[in-house]
Amino acid sequence: MQANAYQHWPADLGIKPGDTIQLMADLTRIAWRTRKHGSSFSAQDFLDAFVEAVGPSGNVLVPTFNYDLLPGDAFDRGRTRSISGALAQAALVHPRFRRTPHALHSFAVIGVNADELLNSDEPGSFGPRSPFAFLHAKRAALITLDLPLNDALTFTHYVEEQVGVPYREHTEFPIRYTDLDGSTTTRLFTAYAKRPGHIMDFTPLKALLLDRGALSESMIDGARSNRVDLGLAYEIIKDDIVLNKARTIHQFYPLVWAKHQLKTMLRRFGINTAQERAAHAARLA
Repeated sequence: MQANAYQHWPADLGIKPGDTIQLMADLTRIAWRTRKHGSSFSAQDFLDAFVEAVGPSGNVLVPTFNYDLLPGDAFDRGRTRSISGALAQAALVHPRFRRTPHALHSFAVIGVNADELLNSDEPGSFGPRSPFAFLHAKRAALITLDLPLNDALTFTHYVEEQVGVPYREHTEFPIRYTDLDGSTTTRLFTAYAKRPGHIMDFTPLKALLLDRGALSESMIDGARSNRVDLGLAYEIIKDDIVLNKARTIHQFYPLVWAKHQLKTMLRRFGINTAQERAAHAARLA
């Protein structure tokens, strides 16, 4: 692997000027592999490679989620670290990227349509003015590197909300919100959260996406890559929800439901914050 070989990865993935992409990667794994082969690695250069590939007429969106927030928690748009991994943190400190406003499901963005995303007052994680709706309208590509699709297809929840599914419900999150100008207010956000006992599993969906031409897989310098056409994926997921009761994207487990009921009962006697936060995060995953 040559120094900064990842600069050629966007072209290998078929990314062209004017494209809109959602970029996700296990940056720690990629950096380790690059350095193992004696090459240098820079998170900023890695991001810049994809920004340059889409050019001034395209857009790059990197998830910087904080779906572990509980109602009443604080969120600082300019300072709160993301739970989405090293690539998210690299994008948040990158001088060319800016963070969208939603407390639970923000993105670091750059591109011709960045201002539209940055100025949206959409309260819903997956609402009609959310970045997920934008990705759908742009027929964007989801690009993942060394990351399983099960950890990357949050877009599926947008489809679920658009179509409507019986195993999710709109949940309100009042958040003590500090904006970029330093002002702090209480803002109300909503998310389409799973009901107890329901677990997402995209393994069957992956096979369907491959069969229908919405997903392509490849290996690039040892990194396993996926490219998902989100426009095609939307129709495939929608059809599965309507015609197949969403069987390729989720399952109901009675034991998981029973454990949730037990935790709810125990919460009356006190439950530590870590357990409660994990439970909330699981409902939004």
